[in-house]
Amino acid sequence: MSAILSKIKKAHREGRLIPAVKSRITPYSQGLKYIFHDPASNNVMLHSPNYVEPSKDKSEVELVERIFQAFKKMKEDQKKEPDLYLPSSLWQQQINISYSYFTDALRSNNLDKFHFFLSNFGSWKQYHGIESTMLIRDNMKTLIGRRYLKNVIFYKNLKNWQWIYNSRKPISCLTYPIHGNQSGAYIEGAFVGVGSFFNEIYGSILSGLLDDVERPVVADLGAGYGKLAYFTLRDIKDCCFIDFDLPETLCLAAYYLMKSWPEKRALLYGEEEYSVESHNNYELIFMPSYEIEKVSKNSIDLFMNINSLGEMTREAASNYIHHVANSTRYFFHMNHDIFPNVYSDNSPGLLGYEYPVPKDKFKLLFRYPDVGHMLYQGRLDYYMDIFLYLYERRS
Repeated sequence: MSAILSKIKKAHREGRLIPAVKSRITPYSQGLKYIFHDPASNNVMLHSPNYVEPSKDKSEVELVERIFQAFKKMKEDQKKEPDLYLPSSLWQQQINISYSYFTDALRSNNLDKFHFFLSNFGSWKQYHGIESTMLIRDNMKTLIGRRYLKNVIFYKNLKNWQWIYNSRKPISCLTYPIHGNQSGAYIEGAFVGVGSFFNEIYGSILSGLLDDVERPVVADLGAGYGKLAYFTLRDIKDCCFIDFDLPETLCLAAYYLMKSWPEKRALLYGEEEYSVESHNNYELIFMPSYEIEKVSKNSIDLFMNINSLGEMTREAASNYIHHVANSTRYFFHMNHDIFPNVYSDNSPGLLGYEYPVPKDKFKLLFRYPDVGHMLYQGRLDYYMDIFLYLYERRS
């Protein structure tokens, strides 16, 4: 009981208590509205799959072996790096709990266990910080929860997405590959994830920034498993994408994007030394976060970051922003702007407006609240504190 009270007091001090309480009760209050009236009944079919056995296909096993070798080298080399490149206490706790399959696989050199997590992370039964698997799993258990998912999370957000485009885009634009056994819903036969709607919107905006570049170089600091990268890159004919991330999540992105685009040349850590020349030789590059120090000046067209800068210590975030600002033409990020994350030593992380992006080198093109988070639960949420920033290098 004392531990619970301590968490409540901590959330109150950080301004997160009211949003947290609202988030817990919203599925019930919103779902009740649709018990006898279900507008989404003929349009949305929920998809929350059980775990699947990994494929034994030769190309699949070879891909997983490549990623596993890279993972082992990343974890070994990570020990030699400064604390700036280690997970924050917030993320280390996440890794200890929900990435235990990777930890156990590494300890016992067990490729099968490593493969199992890669094959099922999209429907995992623990929250792992990069997908809303538990939102779907938890709400699938009750009729009210299922009504909430269908009508609020999917149908209302579909209507918001259609309104933004005046229904000019087909629903098929929202779909993405289901590698990793993804959870979500089928709408008019197209698979749609919880994050499809606004990842599609932001991905389209970001790819539009690069339509004057013959072969753009796009980098992401902490791409998760690559959902925004997928929506950003899918309409670009030829480009290079680089993901800098913690080893655990980097493995998910490598698996997901290399399976999504098997024809693209990919470079994994340890296979070859990463340098600016790699941008010409590969379409997909997956490097641990400390390799960002090798990014040279003005070598990136667009650098993206969603959430992870706000999940780091102030010192780590400042270090990454230094390297981003040195290398890129555009910098897009989406992070906390009102309530900072607070770490185990009670130090707060940086908020978006505090990021040390040099004003003499970059101009701010826009700062907007993330409408996706504001409308996420079917109503305007003024406790939402995620904001979008887009910077452009000055001439």
